[in-house]
Amino acid sequence: MFKKIKKLFIKETFPCIVWNGKIMRYLDLTQKQIDRMNKEGLSVTKKEEC
Repeated sequence: MFKKIKKLFIKETFPCIVWNGKIMRYLDLTQKQIDRMNKEGLSVTKKEEC
């Protein structure tokens, strides 16, 4: 039961490659952060998708 409660507070992150046209960064991002960066016009790819 403790593990189920603990899961509520841990945000799932994904290893990602973020590309702005000039600089490539490797970050661990939550899905919410990925969505926000995509709206800003940045290219975000999850490493699993590469």
